[in-house]
Amino acid sequence: MSMRRFRTAAFFLASSAGLAACGYGASASPGSSAGGATKGSGVKLTVESSKYGKVLALSNGETLYMFSADTSTTSKCIASCTGVWPPVAANHVVAGTGVQSASLGTISRGSGPQLTYDGHPLYTYVGDTSAGAVTGEGINAFGGLWYVVSSGGTPVKPSSSSGSTSGSSSGSYGGSTSGSSSGGY
Repeated sequence: MSMRRFRTAAFFLASSAGLAACGYGASASPGSSAGGATKGSGVKLTVESSKYGKVLALSNGETLYMFSADTSTTSKCIASCTGVWPPVAANHVVAGTGVQSASLGTISRGSGPQLTYDGHPLYTYVGDTSAGAVTGEGINAFGGLWYVVSSGGTPVKPSSSSGSTSGSSSGSYGGSTSGSSSGGY
């Protein structure tokens, strides 16, 4: 891992921890819970265009991610991980245009149900600071790789010619990255 990449990762970790401590989650407005779900208003999923093609997003433009260490029934993103990768709450979910409602589901977690799509638990990323941002793509943190979710419900994996972060880096922020992840993706 290059020193520049290490500094960038360390900055995001420190910034994310500070934002989480200040109550910043994936919400777009005051009174929202993680994942942009305001009590009573629900979560609307949409399909947005990105440099990775058509991807899942919340109606406020936040890109959705999946974690390679997860299984279809269990989120492996716990404790400090949720401060950086807030789980999308499964409250009053609405499938927008292009979203396959039959692919929507939930898993149980201590904080309440988490939304899944095609069996993948969904998350937002605090490093995405504007609608349509996809800066979490390919990050190796908290014991696995993070991928943008395609509109078809599969992980978007950057090609080796794109110059994007590959899954072979180690020493990333956010937890141990040694060994292989035991997730189902």
